[in-house]
Amino acid sequence: MKRPIRHMVIWMLLAVLLVSFPGVQADAQIEPTVRVWLRRLKAEDSLRIAVQGSYMLADGSMTFSDGAQMTVVLRGNQLVLHTGQMAVVMGPEMKLVRCGDEASSALRLNDSDGLYEGDLALDIRDGVIRPILHIYIEDYLLGVVPYEMGDSFPLEALKAQAIAARTYALQRSGSSGDYDVEDTTNDQAYKGRSSSHPLSEQAVRETEGLCGTYKGKLADCYYSASNGGQTELGQHVWPTDDQDAYGYMDMRDDPYDLENDASVVKRFTLKKKPGESGVGTALHSALVAAMEEQLAALGVEADDSLIRFDEIVRVETAAPKFDEPSRLMTQLRFEVKISVREYTFRDDSAKDTAMQALYAAEPDADATPSPTPAPTATPAYSPYRKIKDTLTVTLPIFTDAEKAMGLSINVYQNELITVYDIGSAFMFESRRFGHGVGMSQRGAQQMAAQYGMTCQQILAFYYPGLTVMKANVQRNPLPTVDAQMMATPAPTPSPTPRPTLMPVTADKLPKGAYVAVVSNISEDSSLNLRQSPSLSSDVLRRLYKDQKLIVLKTSKDGWSHVKTDVVEGYVRSEYLQTAEE
Repeated sequence: MKRPIRHMVIWMLLAVLLVSFPGVQADAQIEPTVRVWLRRLKAEDSLRIAVQGSYMLADGSMTFSDGAQMTVVLRGNQLVLHTGQMAVVMGPEMKLVRCGDEASSALRLNDSDGLYEGDLALDIRDGVIRPILHIYIEDYLLGVVPYEMGDSFPLEALKAQAIAARTYALQRSGSSGDYDVEDTTNDQAYKGRSSSHPLSEQAVRETEGLCGTYKGKLADCYYSASNGGQTELGQHVWPTDDQDAYGYMDMRDDPYDLENDASVVKRFTLKKKPGESGVGTALHSALVAAMEEQLAALGVEADDSLIRFDEIVRVETAAPKFDEPSRLMTQLRFEVKISVREYTFRDDSAKDTAMQALYAAEPDADATPSPTPAPTATPAYSPYRKIKDTLTVTLPIFTDAEKAMGLSINVYQNELITVYDIGSAFMFESRRFGHGVGMSQRGAQQMAAQYGMTCQQILAFYYPGLTVMKANVQRNPLPTVDAQMMATPAPTPSPTPRPTLMPVTADKLPKGAYVAVVSNISEDSSLNLRQSPSLSSDVLRRLYKDQKLIVLKTSKDGWSHVKTDVVEGYVRSEYLQTAEE
């Protein structure tokens, strides 16, 4: 989870601040709905929608009862709603809203496992469909907590996660943008509600409305998977002129994250006397390149094959990125003893003789002469000679040393690197998965599982200046709809009685291709266009009777590779006829 670049507007001051949780109702009223950009769906040019409960279009022109299915397709700059035997042009945007008394009404999108419990707004951005879910905060958390932590975590850790996630989302709700958060780790992972996470649901339910505040405002309750043993300061990751912006967090050692065996860690072992076995190809090359000036002073070329590392005398981390007590270092310093050698080239007389014979031959007048490769010289190496002095070599941790030793964990380039002397070798250890600001999920897990700490104690450790309050986040009432209208989930008969068929341009067909049409199905049925030639493959689109297709290839197992001007995929061949037929 990272902080979005856009500025968030907090439009309500929180009137009541509470340090203790249990059973206290606060008077503070804040926006209870979060707008979530569903980027994970990758809707692009179509979105499949299945209804649970009751929905209707925002303008009330169409209603959809339990079990209804529809597909929204992008056609140029218009959204087209396909449902049953109708295709309705919706324009550049549309919105499905929950209605009636069904508080549990939800949508299943693109055959997802999770249920999306909210209103769905669709528009077009950058040439693709953009789905934005408007969802009540407590329903939203039911699709966040299981995927940010999950039921393998203790209940108290899940409750701390619920409070942090609720605060993070509410702090952004009501922003001036088109959406408040994404459903990815750019903000918080959200995948809809599932019935298979009872402990996460309990954590959300038992912390309902609880939020973290700082100086009367909702705080930025950042968190990450693992801080590597030390929390990071917010201003180090997201600099700001407001010196007190992150005053509720500090930098401190985190023994709980460090103790947790599930925390991400990468290690590399370097023998103190590598000799002929070497230090590893990548590290060898990095060290030799960093020694270029020192080797030049010795009259030695910085060539990997000329250097042998006899002893690694000492290794230490150096050049901290921030002031103490930060342990985020940017350099590794090696004290090494090496041996060097020289090489000369010796002639390969056999190759010279062969080359002379080749040049003496008369070329074929009709043949195009091909270039003759130059003979490869064979180097002759002198014996190694030891360099008396110990050399100091400095490698930047990001990214030279990390890459050479396989220590990289995340894209932030903020791993905490520690070097241990383990006798005959040095052990390099890399930790931190995420930005490291605020709560460590692995640290919270350890605190609850091994030390029996409560969610209050977990939050107090990671956000020492935070005050917890209970906000009044009442669920907005659903619009009502006439029962007779729900019984007939369609508008007055449309001027377009059947779905609009996709265009097919057949002016210049590839070799062997031909035009066919969908047939052998009824008027009220459809043919699945699949991503690959298998009945278990994903359905890309539903094709209707008389849809023209360009058949690119037909296989012996009954599948045809087809395309239109819009989409390409596979259908069963028995449902096609050539255009002439």
